[in-house]
Amino acid sequence: MESRNREIGVRSRASRARGIAGKTALCLVSALLLSSAGMAAGMSGYSVQAEEEKDTFDTNIYIETDESGISSYTATTKKIEGEYTSVEYPVLQMADGSSSAVIDGINRTFQQDAQMKQSEQEASIKEQYDEIAEYNPDVQMTYDVDCAQIYISGSVYSVLLYDYSYLGGAHGYGYYVGCNYDLLTGRELTMGDLMGCDEATAKEAVVAAYRKNIIGQVENITEESIRGAFDIMEYWMAQDGMHVSIPAYGVASYAAGPQEVTVTAADVTGGSGDGSEQNAEQPPVSGDSGSDYNAEQPPAGSGETITVIAGIQADASDFIFPYSSTQALTDADLVKLEGSSVEEEHYRSQLAINEILARYGYVFHPENGGSSEEAYNQFNGKAWYEAAKPYCPSTSANEMLYTYITELELSNINVICEWQKVHNCYY
Repeated sequence: MESRNREIGVRSRASRARGIAGKTALCLVSALLLSSAGMAAGMSGYSVQAEEEKDTFDTNIYIETDESGISSYTATTKKIEGEYTSVEYPVLQMADGSSSAVIDGINRTFQQDAQMKQSEQEASIKEQYDEIAEYNPDVQMTYDVDCAQIYISGSVYSVLLYDYSYLGGAHGYGYYVGCNYDLLTGRELTMGDLMGCDEATAKEAVVAAYRKNIIGQVENITEESIRGAFDIMEYWMAQDGMHVSIPAYGVASYAAGPQEVTVTAADVTGGSGDGSEQNAEQPPVSGDSGSDYNAEQPPAGSGETITVIAGIQADASDFIFPYSSTQALTDADLVKLEGSSVEEEHYRSQLAINEILARYGYVFHPENGGSSEEAYNQFNGKAWYEAAKPYCPSTSANEMLYTYITELELSNINVICEWQKVHNCYY
């Protein structure tokens, strides 16, 4: 990963994270998905009160000192506020009051970026508010950036920001942004720089951390999806190591929240150093344009299980498409939906949609008849489905569709809907 200019660096990665949440409208179906997860800063260090009172984070500041307990730096935060916006940013100073061109440049970058964010978001929200307030005068809209952590060790300067916006929808959207600089040169630091190794080794250590702590424990996340998410990963240093976070919707549902792991110096020990090999325990991964990801769905053989949610295992034979939450459906898969009548094809295709919801524990109501009754009869009473029910936060089909399911699941639902239209069973 090459060094990036911070003026575009923070904005570009933050924009990509926000873009993940902007869902494209897909065809509405019988019922659709899952729960929310909270976010906490959880940083070590001592709290420093910002220049103005804040409603959310208190900045956790850790500055390494010498043997005498003396540090070369002091840090605080400043805030730019508008009617709908509040953007906080860090300010770093030399402890003895002397000036440094590099530090002044880093401070200026943070300040300019904060000014740009506040100005752009303030104008955008005012425009949206005027439109929405005509039919919803009580709507509350906001955009906030909080400085959650400032960390300095040696020449490493790592800042963690938390961006949050609420624009009147079902829920707000928040994500972390990591900013990492070399205090001697002003250069933005890569994962490899923070971990003291080459970039390939650092990335393999990140993948290994997700494999150990996330994959297999959080629904729908695979090693392939982690490897494909480096462009949207945010990373920052703390006392316990390098934290890496993938925002909600990045590789999992909104309900699963951001997926964060921590990588320590010990995790990169023994790396190849030249990026030519993977870690010893790392299984090889095909690099042929994701062909493994789009491979034909494996058959639901006897005894085969899948993970539905929170590590809960289900028999693959309970599903038409056991892997529709982790693999893209292909034309070869859709053959399974074919039947001897329009009614049969409608039944099978709707069940293929509703089985995605069932993995989250969505409650189907047989009294509604139709596909809801069919899904109830298919899943109710199964041990895995009963165990999954507490994880479903909503009984609203629209909220589940546009809030909680993953992009891949939405895409597969859309594929099934298009198949229904072609086979005249979309109703």
